[in-house]
Amino acid sequence: MTHYHPRKNDKGQPVALHSPSHPTGMETWSRPDQIATVTPDAPMPADLNGLPIASWSGVPTDSGGWERLALSAKFDEPPLKSVVGKAPASGAVVVEPDGRVWVVSPSNGFGGYTNTFPKGKPDPKEGLSLKANAVKEVFEEAGLQVELTGFLCDSERSTSVTRYFLAQRIYGSPATMGWESQAVSLVPTAQLHQFISHANDESIVQAIRARKVLVTSDIAGVNGLGSVKRILAAIAGFKRMFGHWPTRILVDRDMLKGIPGYALTDLGWEMLNRKLDLVAIDEGTVFAEGAPGERFEYADQSTLKDGPSVTFWIWGVTFTH
Repeated sequence: MTHYHPRKNDKGQPVALHSPSHPTGMETWSRPDQIATVTPDAPMPADLNGLPIASWSGVPTDSGGWERLALSAKFDEPPLKSVVGKAPASGAVVVEPDGRVWVVSPSNGFGGYTNTFPKGKPDPKEGLSLKANAVKEVFEEAGLQVELTGFLCDSERSTSVTRYFLAQRIYGSPATMGWESQAVSLVPTAQLHQFISHANDESIVQAIRARKVLVTSDIAGVNGLGSVKRILAAIAGFKRMFGHWPTRILVDRDMLKGIPGYALTDLGWEMLNRKLDLVAIDEGTVFAEGAPGERFEYADQSTLKDGPSVTFWIWGVTFTH
């Protein structure tokens, strides 16, 4: 029996999958030490690491829309090296808060890649910047809406010189992957070198390890982990109570000291500050705030009745509220 991708290619033709991938069990999505894989339109959990998993309905329809999404990506990056005969391209390494990385499996092993990171060459007709093209490629190949957070590395490949950015997922569902991918996986950083075997990707995996993208191994970070746990719990509680995300977090001054450099690397700290204003206070607790009058304290978890359970996997530790 021939298996077809539910999405047709750019010419409107059906895409036969000669060796279809298989999804992993639902429990793998909540385990940061395991590889989790989804195939086109396969079931997914409702949320992951506190963010919903849902089809992105506001996908840009023109180059201007993609460029607007890339405007928030304000960080320094070196000029892209020009190589004769190789076109510029871009892609992204999308990192989850649990330390895993999103990886795509090209349909029928296209280009000799069993698994790789989303990337592609900009369409000359669209004239996209490398940043906007990276956001677009991640959506088309992985179904994710992402925000670029920094420069990772450049890679000279078979037919291109590809710039890779670091990114974080903000919405979308990998189950809605386009026809170019037959599976999308979430892979622990420690297993990337086994899961991604193409020689062209070796430098990308090395760059990820060199950056220590989200976590540190310092045992002194235990106190910092506890602080992050309280912050995430306050964020989740605020969302359940008011129906939207907070804009400001008030954290005990001593608790705040334990986060940067211990629980989070510089990059992780920067990513957290991009989303929320972190304010040091002299009270031994954590508050999440939004509009005037909207405040939720970490200690108020018991006041939430009939609210959905929210589980955060942080660096191999389960925090359930």
